[in-house]
Amino acid sequence: MVNAQRLKQNLEEISKFGALEGGGLTRLAFSKEEEMAKKYLINLAKNAGLEVQVDGIGNIFATLKGSDSNLPPVATGSHLDSVKEGGFYDGPLGVICSLEALQTIKEKQIPHLRDITLVVFSCEESSRFNHATVGSKAITKKLNLSNLKEIKDKSGISIYQAAKSCGYDIDNLENQTLKDNQIYAFLELHIEQGPVLEAKQIPVGIVTGIASPIRYELTLNGRADHSGATPMSMRKDALVCASEIIIAIEKCAKAYKTAVGTVGFVEATPGVLNVIPGSARLGIDLRDICKDDLIALDKDVTNAIKQICSNKDISYELKELSRSFPVKLSEKIIKTLENEALNLGIKTLNLPSGAGHDTMNLDCAASHIGMIFIPCKDGISHNVKESIKIEDSVLGANLLTKTIITLSNEV
Repeated sequence: MVNAQRLKQNLEEISKFGALEGGGLTRLAFSKEEEMAKKYLINLAKNAGLEVQVDGIGNIFATLKGSDSNLPPVATGSHLDSVKEGGFYDGPLGVICSLEALQTIKEKQIPHLRDITLVVFSCEESSRFNHATVGSKAITKKLNLSNLKEIKDKSGISIYQAAKSCGYDIDNLENQTLKDNQIYAFLELHIEQGPVLEAKQIPVGIVTGIASPIRYELTLNGRADHSGATPMSMRKDALVCASEIIIAIEKCAKAYKTAVGTVGFVEATPGVLNVIPGSARLGIDLRDICKDDLIALDKDVTNAIKQICSNKDISYELKELSRSFPVKLSEKIIKTLENEALNLGIKTLNLPSGAGHDTMNLDCAASHIGMIFIPCKDGISHNVKESIKIEDSVLGANLLTKTIITLSNEV
């Protein structure tokens, strides 16, 4: 159904923005590399005859008009930003497959009642600001202008400033937010970012739910002393305290069936060989697909931090960066995907997503939300070795296209 060669070519071309010599790419949110990728995508959309708009946070909306624009639209898309030294497919695959779906529907003159909109969300990754899915949160009122001014990167630049520097009308953002049920259905195609589909040799996954994170920045305040002159019994080593907390978080997460706990970064100060670390800063990420277990894990981790710091006589500050809970995806879309896959002869597997996605923030703005997964080699993602089979992406794009057609013709 879709044009496989065009899909492959567009993926290759958009992968050039931020590409690294050794493979993979770095395309952080609001960077010049992401802005170039966005401009490339906008040109593709306009050349395909789509109507393009960009909002105050840099989200792109490219629309194929239906015969009844009074009906709430069907939307599909993902993101173009990446983690540092990431892969080519986390985000862009969903964007390019969604664009290909709209181009196919337009070129084949397939009738559809509802408008169909490609959405490219800004700042999905947390690599720059330690805050994920910013674009989708902003348009669903889960982040406001005050929040966007407070959240800053390591250089002290806020999301508000970064968006402003790219020329986005962020001061008008609150007039561009989505109302409840303003979208009829939203679908996102994405790489799995895990090993299940490849291990089972299944080309397409149908997502049943999305795990969501609780994230913290933990600052530990000990005392910097001479590494040779300070006895072990008299030290207040912030990095030793951090190490015990890291191990405790791993232990806490393992106590639950599907929970995961990660310390993604540790920064020790002053960070020199012959000085005991006086302070340490940690990034903590807790996730689960079960809400009750996530709440329990959060309590276990915060209690462990309190106890360890007390034992080590280390003061601490635990700053909550974000708190969201698992989202169940729409049974209606799951069933529609299953039916369309059966009609297309595509083998699928229903599975949850351990990673967060923009889709989870549209649970109120869209009446129905769903996701399609494509396998990635060895389950590797957020890594320059991220890899897919193009034939899997074509199957996913075909399923996406057929499902969009069905949803866009429902009354």
